[in-house]
Amino acid sequence: MIENIVQSFKQEEEKEKEKELDKSWSELPLHLLCQFSARLILKDLNTFRAICKSWRLSSPMSPLRPLLEAPYSHSPCLMYLAKHKCTFFHPMLDNDSYQIDIPELRDAFIRYSKYGWLLLSKMDGSVFFFHPFDRIKIELPSYPYKEIFESMIFSSPPTSTDCFVIGIIYYGSKFSIIRRGEVTWTLCEFIDYFRPIGHFINNNPLLYKGRCYRLGLQGDGLPVKVGVFDLHEFLSHPNQYKCRWKYLSYIPPPEDFDYSLRSSYLLESDGKLFVVFELHESEPSIHFYSLNLSSIGPRMKWHKVTNIGNKMLCVSSGGSFFELSVAKGMSNKIYVPSVQDNNNIFYSLETKKYHSCFTDYSSRNKSHGRELPNCTWIKPSCIDLDEGFKW
Repeated sequence: MIENIVQSFKQEEEKEKEKELDKSWSELPLHLLCQFSARLILKDLNTFRAICKSWRLSSPMSPLRPLLEAPYSHSPCLMYLAKHKCTFFHPMLDNDSYQIDIPELRDAFIRYSKYGWLLLSKMDGSVFFFHPFDRIKIELPSYPYKEIFESMIFSSPPTSTDCFVIGIIYYGSKFSIIRRGEVTWTLCEFIDYFRPIGHFINNNPLLYKGRCYRLGLQGDGLPVKVGVFDLHEFLSHPNQYKCRWKYLSYIPPPEDFDYSLRSSYLLESDGKLFVVFELHESEPSIHFYSLNLSSIGPRMKWHKVTNIGNKMLCVSSGGSFFELSVAKGMSNKIYVPSVQDNNNIFYSLETKKYHSCFTDYSSRNKSHGRELPNCTWIKPSCIDLDEGFKW
């Protein structure tokens, strides 16, 4: 009898201990739970959220969380901004997309994207960086001048001490620049202008080894050239250096180039410049050229590119870059800023046709699908930023 009573007391004592233990876990400080859950992979996060209500509330599931997991995190996705809704299309997802509401981006224009960051501006002159996967916003001093940027770019991650932002203005006749730590923009004029190819055609500049490159027209018409000016020299001697566009060898224009150009892209990889022209109702639709920057001089010449091996090329108005393809069937292709339903569209350098991921769509001209404005390719990533960070 006594043994039964003792056993009953022990069982009650164990239950009380378990309750206290459960209570202690559920009452952990919210900020600790948030920090811990932010570092979990998706599989472990699901387990974490199943522990108790307080743990589940501390780690709301972001709609973009799957893009941060392998294999999707190893390849870029196409981000489209409409008003304040961001939609992400990933080449490895079949007829699927991820959408998230981001009020901070309402009426903003994507200017450039790199290192997982977006550079955006609004019509009221505000300019800011935004990290869409961690919802981090970095405000820059507002742009005070009336001129509108034709194109913009930044040099390095906004968290870097040497980060600066530059914008090209009005037919390449001016540029404005601001460096981290500065409170005002500096406006500078070129000795001559270097006008863009077209008013509605992407003309993002390119920064490489202290120089700024830009695709455009030197005079009133063809040929197309890449202009360059020494930005490093300007930053070193801002009051002495006279900004002047210098020009590399002209690019041989494709047939019917002057009235059939749809878009153009400029990028750098492994010490070479690359130019992509996309034409309306032309065969082939894509014309692809490269220039070895080490050969600058009288022998400088652009060469046609017909194969990029195990790489994929992503092009958009917000930035263009090469990536090593991580999945079978993704290499030797140019991924354009268009979708069919929820599938990405690419141009195959092998077939010289447009195709859609996961469907049998095939066309020599991009006659189907939806071309996305205000979009960019971006590689999913996470970042930690101190609360007291100042740009």
